[in-house]
Amino acid sequence: MSPKDIADAVAEELLRHPEKTTIRYVGSEEMTCNEAASIIGTAVGKPWLKWALLSDKEMLQGLKMAKVPEKVAQTLVEMQAVMHSGKALANFHQNQPKMGKVKLADFAKEFAKAYDEK
Repeated sequence: MSPKDIADAVAEELLRHPEKTTIRYVGSEEMTCNEAASIIGTAVGKPWLKWALLSDKEMLQGLKMAKVPEKVAQTLVEMQAVMHSGKALANFHQNQPKMGKVKLADFAKEFAKAYDEK
């Protein structure tokens, strides 16, 4: 997701002045994790890139090995579990979000530039 689409959505929400907490989904297109991995992988010169789904235990262990704080690691594991359970996508569809303008293929070009500068 492009920071431009996120910024546009944040600006719209700030201008609305909601009286209560709201949730807004931001996206630009729907695709599988492997389709996204292929687009980003191709952009950074790794067209073989695949999405590997880890078990909750494997993911938590990897995050701990990367020294991610415990609470953050647990939250990331929970987010992955919800994403792959189908609950998040069902809620996304139920809310019929306004889609952003920047498609992943376009964002991947920007991402690749930053990736190459690392």
